[in-house]
Amino acid sequence: MAILILANRLLLMIAVLISSAQQKDTETLASATVGAPTVIQDVILPGSELVAKPLTGDPAMIVQVVDAIRHGDSFRYTFRFSGLEPGPYDLSEWLMRKDGSEIGDVPKVAVEIESLLAAGQITPNELPVGWLPSLGGYKVVMWVAIVLWTLVLLAIIFAGRKKKSKSVSTETPPRTLADLLKERLEAAYQDNVDPQQYAELERMLFSMWRKRLGYEELSLQDAVVKIKADPKAGPLMIQLEDWMHRPVDSDRQVDLPKLLEPYRSIAADELEAVG
Repeated sequence: MAILILANRLLLMIAVLISSAQQKDTETLASATVGAPTVIQDVILPGSELVAKPLTGDPAMIVQVVDAIRHGDSFRYTFRFSGLEPGPYDLSEWLMRKDGSEIGDVPKVAVEIESLLAAGQITPNELPVGWLPSLGGYKVVMWVAIVLWTLVLLAIIFAGRKKKSKSVSTETPPRTLADLLKERLEAAYQDNVDPQQYAELERMLFSMWRKRLGYEELSLQDAVVKIKADPKAGPLMIQLEDWMHRPVDSDRQVDLPKLLEPYRSIAADELEAVG
């Protein structure tokens, strides 16, 4: 009888330990707001090395394996993730084995994505209307300024005709967005860009194209899909995503001039404005 009681107590202790381990596995490791890139470190997962799955369709979560260090029979990971919809997520659903084997029973990497909007609200708050002075009181001043500007312009023109001189223009052409991106893309091509810089550049380009293409009223997911499908915006966005979420391949060949071609007609200020 005493042996039976002891066995029951032992089984009860094992059940408590298993329940505690399961609760620890599902503990939320990090929380972030919608669209905000977040990094978690020192996540130990068993088995061979894991990498991020290629993005397909309309993802609710973007996951990147920033670092993977061997830890016995496991690996110690640093993950970077960005959720596009609020709710609980398991990052392991966006991972796969680097060697192509089955992922198997991997502990959950639980995170929580929170919304900045109030419950039930689906659109951002309206911006307050700013105050601007009426133009009616400046009518006379504007006409005086136009007349003076015209007189100055005529004086410059006639003075230039009387005094002919050879001059070389030192003005540089306006800086295009292609000029601004060239150095950054070359650094990305050589794998000299950290994940935060990838994320910032991707976010700025997404915001710029979303405004230029008129997708500001669409949801984030719909806007992402349409921008990737656009012949001008899509190639560079897809390439940035490829650099950010897949292991570096030293033999890759990327036509940077071709990627930059759609940006040669866009002023650099347009990207800097959304930044």
